[in-house]
Amino acid sequence: MDVPVSGGKEMFFLPRHGWISCGNFPFPQVFGIINLTPDSFSDGGRFSGTESALQAACAFLDEGAFAIDAGGESTRPGSEEITVEEEKKRVIPFIRALRKERPEAVISVDTRKAAVAAEAVEAGADIINDVSGMRFDPDMGKVMAESSAGVILMHSRGTPQNMKEERFLRYGNVTEEVGDFLNSAAEQAEAYGVKKESILLDPGLGFAKTPAQDLELCREAAILREKVFRPLFYAPSRKSFLKELCSETVPEKRDGATLGILAILKLAKIEFVRVHDVGNAVMFLKTFSAALKN
Repeated sequence: MDVPVSGGKEMFFLPRHGWISCGNFPFPQVFGIINLTPDSFSDGGRFSGTESALQAACAFLDEGAFAIDAGGESTRPGSEEITVEEEKKRVIPFIRALRKERPEAVISVDTRKAAVAAEAVEAGADIINDVSGMRFDPDMGKVMAESSAGVILMHSRGTPQNMKEERFLRYGNVTEEVGDFLNSAAEQAEAYGVKKESILLDPGLGFAKTPAQDLELCREAAILREKVFRPLFYAPSRKSFLKELCSETVPEKRDGATLGILAILKLAKIEFVRVHDVGNAVMFLKTFSAALKN
């Protein structure tokens, strides 16, 4: 796999789809969220089975989603870990069904568990999205490398059960420290054998951060983008820090606030974002980008 002459940080590679030139994106590319869980913070229980999730994923793709990000375990604050078998039972049939229904789709599996990631790739997933940044499962780096899948590594501290404890919320400079962690995680993944061109980095909004720190990471997205070695992947959709900005306590009603953050991320030239409301996010980003003429 040779890097194109014009390659580098702005190039992203997926075996099934080839080279993706992030530098040619007119706006951040959108991942649509499919939560195959009963207890996710925003839409837990929305999809009662594979068929309803498949219909939603196809709608997202028709609305302009670059990829579908499917998860079978909630990692919201206070959530409980589930077994590997339960997580597989939730997510693997969906990935198989979507790959069959939309062979061209880019599919990401949101999991901390190496065994789930391995089976998901075998079922048709293109990307492994690990919110623990390979901290949770010691076998994850090996699975990522052997699968040749794309990889999303996220900054986090602690676990979903304790990440809001004061000890995990202390930062000197949150943007600097998150950037250092992400670069270190990318280097660790490369040491396992993951191709650097297949890595995306996520600052982990809502994970071991206060609302003020989440907002700082959005305000300083351009600084973080310059600091890290790979393209960035932000997931602000309906997060609790938005409540401090719009006073909306119901997550499903924060889509408008999410668009405000997408504007900041567009101006910072962030490459990828993850949202619940794909249609309005794509429409907003297209319009905003056209108005800016870039």
